[in-house]
Amino acid sequence: MNSFYERAFGNDSNMPSYDEVKQRLSLLFYNYLSHSEGPVRPTVPQSIEIGGTHIKEKPDPLPVDLAGFLNNATNGAIFFSLGTNVKLKYFDPQLIETIYQVLSRQPLRDIWTWDDQEPKPGNESNIYFQNWLPQDDILAHPNTKLFITHAGKGGVAEAQYHAVPMLALPVFGDQPGNAQLMMASGFGISMDLLTLNKESLEKGIQEVLNNPVYRNNVRKFSDLYRDRPLTARQSVIYWTEYVMRHKGAYHLRSPIVKLGFLARYNLDVYAILLLIFACSMIIFEFLLRFLVNTILLKTQSKVKRE
Repeated sequence: MNSFYERAFGNDSNMPSYDEVKQRLSLLFYNYLSHSEGPVRPTVPQSIEIGGTHIKEKPDPLPVDLAGFLNNATNGAIFFSLGTNVKLKYFDPQLIETIYQVLSRQPLRDIWTWDDQEPKPGNESNIYFQNWLPQDDILAHPNTKLFITHAGKGGVAEAQYHAVPMLALPVFGDQPGNAQLMMASGFGISMDLLTLNKESLEKGIQEVLNNPVYRNNVRKFSDLYRDRPLTARQSVIYWTEYVMRHKGAYHLRSPIVKLGFLARYNLDVYAILLLIFACSMIIFEFLLRFLVNTILLKTQSKVKRE
């Protein structure tokens, strides 16, 4: 963290050191919500959980053509997006063709984030291609039944908030871990993108769409995620203004931040306990030697008298 701090501010003499900055922290925002995401963590009052700040409390209207496409999806729609960092142009053309063939024969409509300038893999009427799509607003639409995602943190959170089950195709970074947590929570399944074939992808899509367990699980999570005294964005505003009103919020911090290294880790206490233990062992050894010697002397004295 000190390295990141120096990279951001360099050797500016007007800036306090990283350790000094840590001492001045009034409040810390977490992109997390423990009572729904878990596990519950022990935190202090200065730690404010604001998971879901990027999710709109009320979705924006969709572009006219996209709104018409989704509104007329009588069987529902599948939203397929691998985010902005995963470029389709680097994929094996056969993999793109596999995905296209499976999506094109679905009875549902498909919305595909297509970021490549090359010709699209086909022009089936049930697939809507666009190089940028309002992901949060699409997931909020009641006709969206499945989200095929790379399992980025933001997209997973949006799908959880809008109660859309997922089929994850993680690529790198935190995505495999996010996909594993999503599966463990019962919100969908994860598949290996590089070994994908028509049969496995078709089977995965049908599993998530037709098994009500996934939608029920993510719907329960959505209820918990939304049920809080303030929305995520309201929490950010309230606590930011709270710090401004009180010229800091140092009273919310744990007193441990003011302690030195020895006191923080109770090394002084451990040293005293170790000293007491050592003294006790010395005294015990002295008493044991005294007792043994006394017994030996009495035994020797008794032998001599005999």
